[in-house]
Amino acid sequence: MIFLLERWYVMKIEKQVQLKDWTTLHIGGPATYMAHPETESEILEVLEMAKEKDLPLYILGNGSNVLFEDEGYEGIILHLGEQFSAIKRLENNQVWVQSGATNAQLASFCVENSLGGYEFASGIPGTIGGAIVMNAGAYDGEMKDVLVSIEYIDEEGKLQTKMNKELDLSYRHSIFSNTFGIVTSAIYQFEPKESSFVAEKIADLKERRYSKQPMEEYSAGSTFKRPEGHYASALIHQSDLQGYHVGDAEVSTKHAGFLINKGNASSKEFNQLIADVQRIVLEKFNVQLEPEVRRVKSKHEK
Repeated sequence: MIFLLERWYVMKIEKQVQLKDWTTLHIGGPATYMAHPETESEILEVLEMAKEKDLPLYILGNGSNVLFEDEGYEGIILHLGEQFSAIKRLENNQVWVQSGATNAQLASFCVENSLGGYEFASGIPGTIGGAIVMNAGAYDGEMKDVLVSIEYIDEEGKLQTKMNKELDLSYRHSIFSNTFGIVTSAIYQFEPKESSFVAEKIADLKERRYSKQPMEEYSAGSTFKRPEGHYASALIHQSDLQGYHVGDAEVSTKHAGFLINKGNASSKEFNQLIADVQRIVLEKFNVQLEPEVRRVKSKHEK
C-alpha cells in the first residue's frame, strides 16, 4: 500500500510494511514507514522526514544480513534497491555502481564487459551498499581488494567522497560500523579478463556454494564472524549443534555456520538460538562467537 505522505508525495512511501517480506531470514514485524528513494535528493528528503518526525532511520538493501524483531521497527526504513541500481563502465577498467545494485548484478556486468576481479562476491546475497558497509567477502576476497572510492551522505545531509584507504576497511568492518553514512555509489577497479573465464569462475563458485550451504532455506548467511584462530562453523560442528533448534530456528545440518528459519521462527527464538550456540561454544572451547548478522531493535533507545 502506497501512502502519499505530506510533502514527500513524489516518493514511494509505504506504511506498516511487514519486514519479514524484505529479508532473506523472513523474520520481522511491521515498520512504521518504508521509503524507496530513487535519487540522492530524495534520500535527503527521507533524512529531513526522519528529523521532523523525530523517528530513527535504518538503511536496508537486500535484507540479507539483518534480523528484525517480531514487533517490527518504530521508525523509517530507507530502502535502496532496484530503483537505485545503475551501473556504468568508466575508463581504465573501472566501474561506477549505485549502492542499491546487488553483488550478483555487478558480477554479471563484469562478465558482459570482460572484467575480472569481482567473482568472489558474485554469490554474496546483498547490495553494493551493504557489502561496503561491512567490507563483505568470500573465497579469499573482500571489498577492500577492489574498491577505489565511494560517495555517501553524512548525518548532516552532505554528499561526501572517500577513498579506499580512508574507509578503515578490515574484517567485516568499515568506518560505517561506528559512524552514520548512507553509501550512494562506488567505483571499483577491475582487470581485463575473457568473459568466458570470468563466467566459468563464477559458475564454479556457485556450484561450491550450493553444494555446501543451505541456499534453499531462509537464512542471513553466515551467522557469526570468524573468531581469531578458528572457524565458527568448525566450532559449532564440533559442539554437535547441527540440527539443534529453538522452535523453527535451527542450526543448519548442511553447514554449521548457518542458523536458519525453517519457516515460522520468531525473532525471540532466533535470538535464543544465537545465545545458546554462543554459550555452548564458549563452554566447550572458551571462544566467544560474535554475531555477523545485524540485529535491529524495534524501538530506538535515545
